[in-house]
Amino acid sequence: MRHVLPVLLALGVTSGVAVSPLQAQRQPPGATQGGPTTGDEMMPPFDLRYFLGDWEIEWSPPETPLLPGGKHTGVERVRHIANGRYLEVTVEIDGPDRSLRGRGIVFLETGPFGAHLTKYVVYDAGFALLQPGAVGGDLGGYYSHFWETPAPIRRGGAELSIRGRSYLVSPYAYRVNQEISVDGGAFVNFGVMWYTKVVEESGQER
Repeated sequence: MRHVLPVLLALGVTSGVAVSPLQAQRQPPGATQGGPTTGDEMMPPFDLRYFLGDWEIEWSPPETPLLPGGKHTGVERVRHIANGRYLEVTVEIDGPDRSLRGRGIVFLETGPFGAHLTKYVVYDAGFALLQPGAVGGDLGGYYSHFWETPAPIRRGGAELSIRGRSYLVSPYAYRVNQEISVDGGAFVNFGVMWYTKVVEESGQER
């Protein structure tokens, strides 16, 4: 379900004057910057509309009290909530033993101290996953959402904490690296969840 995506290479724009590598090395720091920074060089705030559409999911978590181990596949659908600033999320995942269905919201808050993204999904298996955390970008064009469940999830007589990084690297794909802690133990790998945007043959997103 994952696809190999084209990598966009940024093309440097020269000033019209050839500068040898040796000359560039001799220039003092900041000499090619063209002046002081203005703030325009910074990444723009994350756009929540990034998530809109249908995303195919592929995930192979280990065995835990939360879910059985093995390959899980499914679809996450993200839509605007009418007259609201939130997004609606519906999830359908098929695992080795059972299907998992969930419904929730995603919302973004911005302020002088940065952006904060929260995703909250309630699943029919009897648990909810709350993923609040900071989101930011770098000049490479990548955004990351660092999140951690604020309270343990109680499941199968165990208390589970989950943390992760949603690495938003392309308009058509991203991944979520996750770790899980059982009963206050050390965090261990909880598998990488891959998301791939569903695009019709016409090139239109769904």
